[in-house]
This record gives sequence, C-alpha cells and structure tokens, in this order.
Amino acid sequence: MSRKCLFLVLTLVLVLFAAGAALADNVSDPVKISMELSNNKFSGPGPVTVSVTLSNVGDGDLPGPITLYYPSGKKVEEFGSPTLAVGSSKNWKGTWNVTQKELDNGKLTFSCKYSVYNEAGELVNKVKYFSKKITFAGADPVIEVKRTVVPSMATKGQEVTVTYEVSNTGTVDVTNVTIKENASISTKSGTISKVAVGETEKYVFTTTMAGKDLTSAATISYKAGGKTYNTKVETAKVKYGEVKLGATLAADKKGGAPGDTVKLTLTLKNSGTVDFSNVTVTDEALGTVFSKEKVAAGKTVTLTKEITITETVDLLFTVSAEDETGGKVETATGRVNLICMDPTQQVMLTLEASADRNVVYKIPGTVRFTIRVQNDSAVEVKNVTVKAVDTTIYTIDSLAAGAGRTFARDMDISMAGTFQFTATCKDALGQTQNFTSNPVQVSYAPPTPVPTEAPLVTPPAPPMETMPAAQQEPEWLGTAERIAEAAKWPLAGVGAVLLLLLLIGAVRRGRSRSQSKRAMDHLDGAVYRDYSAAPRGGRRSVITDITDEKDGTAPAAKETEGTAQNSELMAETLKRLYTDEKPAEAAPAAEDPEATVVDPVTEDPEATVTDQETKQIPAVKDEETAATESAPRRRSRKNKE
Repeated sequence: MSRKCLFLVLTLVLVLFAAGAALADNVSDPVKISMELSNNKFSGPGPVTVSVTLSNVGDGDLPGPITLYYPSGKKVEEFGSPTLAVGSSKNWKGTWNVTQKELDNGKLTFSCKYSVYNEAGELVNKVKYFSKKITFAGADPVIEVKRTVVPSMATKGQEVTVTYEVSNTGTVDVTNVTIKENASISTKSGTISKVAVGETEKYVFTTTMAGKDLTSAATISYKAGGKTYNTKVETAKVKYGEVKLGATLAADKKGGAPGDTVKLTLTLKNSGTVDFSNVTVTDEALGTVFSKEKVAAGKTVTLTKEITITETVDLLFTVSAEDETGGKVETATGRVNLICMDPTQQVMLTLEASADRNVVYKIPGTVRFTIRVQNDSAVEVKNVTVKAVDTTIYTIDSLAAGAGRTFARDMDISMAGTFQFTATCKDALGQTQNFTSNPVQVSYAPPTPVPTEAPLVTPPAPPMETMPAAQQEPEWLGTAERIAEAAKWPLAGVGAVLLLLLLIGAVRRGRSRSQSKRAMDHLDGAVYRDYSAAPRGGRRSVITDITDEKDGTAPAAKETEGTAQNSELMAETLKRLYTDEKPAEAAPAAEDPEATVVDPVTEDPEATVTDQETKQIPAVKDEETAATESAPRRRSRKNKE
C-alpha cells in the first residue's frame, strides 16, 4: 500500500513538473504560427497549396533571424531569413507535394528555427514543429448532377432543351462520363471526356415538342480510379399545351474576338386574346435581361440588347409572364451559341481610296480612283471582294498577313458627291465581314467659256526705198596700206637698235657715277693733299700727309699761303683722274738747270724746282672753273656726312 502511494506521489510530481515546464516554455516562446491548406482531403499523393504565417508576439524584437523549413527539412528560400520586430509577422504561400507517408501519418508537418533568450539570459537556438491534419479519402469519386428543362410547357413544334451540369466534388478526376436520356428526349447518349476535381462540365440535349408530353430521365455512368460508377437522375415531365406567348432570340453575329459586341434581338409575340404583363426575361449567364415588359393581345414586341463577348457562351432566354386572370405563363427561346474567337484569328482590313481629281467639268465625267487594300490581321484572308455600291470592281483571291494590294479604276460618274468603296470577306466563323474605305468627295463645276479672241490687224506695208550704191575706196588708201605693210619690219629693226643703244648708255652712265663716287670718297678721306706728286698708274695723284714729321703739326704760315692754290690743284687732279690722255708736258724750261723758278704751291722764291719736277706740273685750262665746280660738291658731301 505504501509503495502504491509512493508511486502515485512520484507520478503526480512528474506530471506537475512537466506541466510547469510546458507552461514556462509557452510563456517564454515569442513566436506564434498559423498554417492553412487549400485541401485537406486527398485520394492519393498530390500537390497542395500551403499558407504559413509567423508572428512575433513577444515583448521585444527577435534577437536573430527566423527561417522556415519544408517537411523534408529543406529551407524555404522564398521565405528568406527575416528578423521579426515585436508585433510584426511574415507570410509565405507556396505548393507542397503531399507524399504517401504523410497521407498515412495523417498530417503535414513544417518547422521553423529561430533564437531566443532563456531564463539565464543566454541566447539559444530553438526549432519549432507545426502540423496540419490531412485525410486520405482513397479513390472514391463524388459527383453532383444538375438538370434544367426549358420550357416546362411547350406547344407543338416548340424547341425544348434539357441541360445537364456535372460537378466533381470528390478528390479524384472523373473520366468517360456518359449521359443516356429518355428516348422521348434523345436516342443518342451525351458524352463528357473528363471532369477534373473541382470543375463543372455541361451537356445539352435539344428536341422539339410533338403532340404529347416529353419525359426526361437519365442514367449517368463514369470512371474513376479504374472503376466504373453509375448514378441516376429522377424523371421530369415537359407538358404539352398551347402557349399564347412566343419568344424568339437571334444574334447579329455568331461571335467575335474578346471585346467585340453582339446585338441580341428578342421577339415576343402574343397570339392570344388577353394581354401579358410583368414579362420577365432571364438567362443563366446574363441574369435578368428584361423586366416589367408588357405584350398586348395580338401584338409583337421586339427587345434588343448589346453584350460584350468575353468567352464562348450558350444563351437561352426564359420568359415568364402573367395574364389578366393572374395565371402564370412560362416559355423559352431557342439556344443561341456565341463563340469567342482567338484574337489572332480576327480579320482586319483597311481600305484607302483617292481620286485623280476632285472636280469634273462635265456630267458624266471620268474619274480615276486608286484603292489600296491592306491586311492588318495576323492571318491570311481569302476571297476579298471590293465593291462600289453593288458593283464588284476588283477581287483578291488571297492576301497574306501584313500584305497590301493597290489597283486603279476609271469610272464614269453621273453626278457629283461622296464616293466610298467596300471590301467583303469571311472570318474564321464563316461570317461575312465588311470594311469601308474613307470618303472621296468629287464636285461638279461648269466649264469656263472660251474668251473671245481679239481680231488680228495687219499693219500696212512700209514704203520701198532704194538703197544707195556702195562707194568704192580711193586708190591712195590701198597704196598707203601696202607701204605700211612693207615698212613694218624695217621700223621694228630700227626700234630694236635704238633700244639697245639706250641700254648701253644707261650702263656706262651707271659705271661713271660709281667711279665718281669712289673718287669723292677718297678725296674726303685726307686732310692735306700733295697735288705735285706724280700720279700712280697714270690716273691718280698721290695724296700724302705733309705735317711736320717732328712735332706732327703743319707750319701755320704755309697753310695760310697755300689755301688759294688748293682749289686749282684739286681741279687739275680731278681732270687727271678722269681723263685717259696724258697731261700735256710743260713748256721747256731754261737750259740752265740751276735757273730759279717760283714754286707754284708756296710761291717761295727760295724754293727751287728742277727741270724734271717742273715737267710734272701740268698746264690746266680753266682752272678757276674746275675749282669753282668742285668746292660746292665737297661741301654737299660734308653736309650729308
């Protein structure tokens, strides 16, 4: 007994210790995790969309990054490694392929890793696992079938439609769906190749009311997981009766590209004797189309509505109304299928028209029109017809995508106005498409009258005058011309000789000027000149300095006395320098060699001149004239210096 009590006490202590540790762990854990799956029922391994949110609900920021891991232990790279601040959260949404092992375990487990401070203030790493339950439902399919019969009452010849909608609400795809209807509705079975999980497919039976009620009862068979399954749809009646309210639905085109508009026309005909009011028109895809309409007895009402094509759709309008007695009447239109084409298959043509003139001056008048057809679509267009009003003027068998064709036509117009052309072709749905060109304006203007020409006036002929006879040239003129021609060359020779002599004279004058300049330079360079000395080379006298060799100065008395003779002797010296002839010898002196002769320079009777020295003093004519001509020239040179 005591052992049992001791065991119970120990067990209670361990439980309390574990609960306290868990409570402490929960209190100190700052990370809150939420996880959602797009599907928790599986018929086998497959993908699932997982959404995970990690939030920091602690008192402070996480001290380190937090990371998310797949069930396989691989890091979720898209989640990253954020550091969550207090109160912040991080979400990740992705796909995970559920394995058979996870289906057997019945749960899908993810994990996250982050850092926290423990009670001792130490930073520790923590790994937290979190899971979501999943259910393995096996391969048993689940489908839902909805049947719609319109109208519930029909007259003879009226169209009746029976629509089946098969929805797959199971976890496995359904294939080879076969719908076998009652023979009064159809003798052929309807088939649907596949209904994927979560999808809905539709099949429609169409029949015509005969003279009795119609019965709808279908058996639907399908396959899933290699097995065949069957289900039945309960019986429904379509009553035969006379309906006084008829409804017809039509569309202006079979369909178009996304964004194109289609005009729907609903025609309501009251063939009865009472009015129908509160007429309501509905459609499964469009909802309520018209409401609160009224159709009087024996009248027809036409209602129109434009819709935009976004997808391929079957339109079936259901019409309900009330008669005057409060009775309800229901009918339906036939089914209209609108096809949404691939935008790349849409046909687009452009027409450009021009005329060679915009004014004609007579009716009918001829105008040349030039038309270009451009294919702006992405597909080839065939059998394009270009018309002017209702007349075909050109045909194009084939026009490639992006190509164009230009042609010209001469047309006789019967009136002025605006002219347009139309190109016609068929699109991928077999519908006729029309494309119109730009308008071309051609106006009429009456022709301008031809102006009256002024009459031509012929001027009178001028009077005839006799021209005087030409006079002959005088004979002396011809003779003078012959003489001038003969004297031309002799005169030219004489002129050449004169020109040569002129050149020779100019050269000699230049040479004389050069020699004169050198003589004057030499005369001006010495202070005293000895005109009594014999010339050297027979052309020039020796000029020496006669200063006293002892003291270097000339006697003052002799310098004064010899001034008068200096000019005469200089003139004689110049004459000797520029005269080629020898100076005339002096008259023979006295035979007595000792005869006394006065020195012409010093006029000193004491000086004696020998006979030989006397011969060296030439006689000079016009000595005063030469001296007078030389003195001004010397002064001029000194002034220049």
